[in-house]
Amino acid sequence: MKKKTLKDQKYTETNSKHKKPPKWFYLILFLIPVLFFVLLETGLRAFDYGYDFTVFKVVTDYHPDKLFLNPEIPYKYFYGTRSVPSALPDGFDKEKKPNAFRVFVLGGSSTAGWPYVPNASFPRQLKRKLELLYPENNIEVINLGISAINSYTLRDFVPAVLEQKPDLILIYAGHNEYYGALGVGSTVSLGTSRTLINLYLWLYNFKTTQLLRDVVSWVYGLFNKTEAASEASNETLMAQMIGNSLISYDSDEYHAGIKQFEGNLIDIIEMTREKNIPVILGKLTCNLRDQKPFVSVKAGKYPPADEVFNQATEELNKGNFDEAKKLFLLAKEYDALRFRAPQKINDVISEIGNKFNIPVIDIDSVFRKLSPYELVGYNLTVDHLHPNIDGYRLIANAFYDEMKKRNLLPKGQHSNLTEEKADSILKANFPFTALDSTLANYSIIVLTGQYPFVPKGTPNYKMLNYKMSNIVDTIAAQIFNKQLKWETAHSKLAEYYLNRNEIDKFIREMEVIIAERPYYDVPYRTLAAYLIDKGYIEKAIPYLKKLDQIKSDFFSNKWLGQVYLKLNEADTALPYLQKAVQYGEADYQLWYNLAGAYYLNGNVDLAITSIERSLQLNPKNPLAINFYNQIKGLKQN
Repeated sequence: MKKKTLKDQKYTETNSKHKKPPKWFYLILFLIPVLFFVLLETGLRAFDYGYDFTVFKVVTDYHPDKLFLNPEIPYKYFYGTRSVPSALPDGFDKEKKPNAFRVFVLGGSSTAGWPYVPNASFPRQLKRKLELLYPENNIEVINLGISAINSYTLRDFVPAVLEQKPDLILIYAGHNEYYGALGVGSTVSLGTSRTLINLYLWLYNFKTTQLLRDVVSWVYGLFNKTEAASEASNETLMAQMIGNSLISYDSDEYHAGIKQFEGNLIDIIEMTREKNIPVILGKLTCNLRDQKPFVSVKAGKYPPADEVFNQATEELNKGNFDEAKKLFLLAKEYDALRFRAPQKINDVISEIGNKFNIPVIDIDSVFRKLSPYELVGYNLTVDHLHPNIDGYRLIANAFYDEMKKRNLLPKGQHSNLTEEKADSILKANFPFTALDSTLANYSIIVLTGQYPFVPKGTPNYKMLNYKMSNIVDTIAAQIFNKQLKWETAHSKLAEYYLNRNEIDKFIREMEVIIAERPYYDVPYRTLAAYLIDKGYIEKAIPYLKKLDQIKSDFFSNKWLGQVYLKLNEADTALPYLQKAVQYGEADYQLWYNLAGAYYLNGNVDLAITSIERSLQLNPKNPLAINFYNQIKGLKQN
């Protein structure tokens, strides 16, 4: 055997020193940071750090069986803004009922129903129509509209929406694509990379990411201290969201906004197709005739927007309607402040609809057909793009008609009502009062009296010149200034009408609260009690019956029994009274009424037992004594 040389020995020693560590060594190196972040995330959750960005959750012990859009969810998209929009309180059953028809509606402020309360939004109007036409179904139309969001938020919502077993998804969105949260022109922006932004939104669900962002913001704040008070502290959310404010026609930013919308919408459609959930898309409408361009610039070969708008107005005045329509559309396209979606957004919606065989409604066409000269203006809008109440009703009906066309309506039995009759009933019973109208008017005045509707720094003369003239104005101002909650304000006004014996107005105010909070029992209880106290017992029945459906208790059963008994409907009254006496609150009067119901239904023995129980509770009640003697005598004979 050959003897090792000194050189070989040194080589062996050197090679031994550079020998690779075992595989478990690298595994440990990998697991250490993973374990660190797992423990950090667990600790942050245990101490409830930051926000919970679960999309749907139980938000109140009062409704443990209902899920709502998480009130904290808007904070995920509006980090660092002074004003954060609210999520709407549209609840739905945690466990979907067999007869449920569940629709989710995605979009921005137009879907939310701005400037009105949610009762006026097109999802709520659609819900009420479906409830009227399909009474056997449990209709759930959940409005996920949030002001100043765009397709990034919609895309982020969809996985959670699909987990809730929807029967249909409706989408009306696109106006906020540039200045909505995380848009290319927004103050809340992370650039133009869709991959990066959607990854960030996924990571931001983790508390660790929230902690990291808070630390970075804190450090940044140390070196970039701003003045204590900002002149823009009273800006509207619309004004606050303008980051890179000017986006000229055909610019890189212009195309980036369209690209982000297209990519996110395709992602949404692909996710819904994977779960076989039908979708209906709505093309956008806006105010062309009465809204001048916000910002006019000369961009390359394209003329300033205000020049084109003025030409359009001249052509309209001359009666050249077709030319005027083309020019009004171009004026909107050339507007460098892109709060109205470019026509290309609608083109993308149509193209995606064709590509994936998705139904598309041309909402703008619906609006134009009902507008003078086929130019949408203040006839159907309240500002640059938000519809008025008639406009929202048109959108609701347009989606309904498409659902009918595509056989996407509930499977339950259709009522005997025609759609025309249903629309007439819905319009007559629209849950909206002068208080809601005044409140909406305040919102419009605040928005349109500030930038970008007027130059920056201009006082809001619309608000300064507004004169309050009655109690409705006063109460609306208290809501707007956050001195009163919306429900409390309507209750206050309802009580005012009740004291004036204006019963119909009292009922209307209470019905508005009921329509807004259909799962909340207190308004039903309050309304029924007042009507009974004032002697309007028949008017109280529908509210008592609805109360008994959502929260059957002593109050609902007692009063339904007593009201029906007073109306000489003893057979209807009996089961309610039987339930009512099982509660600890049952008194001698209730047992007396139950005895009467038994007697009128021919059951003398149970009538005697019940009247005896009444006399045990109040032996001196002359009516009960007399009734007992009468039926005892009948029994003996």
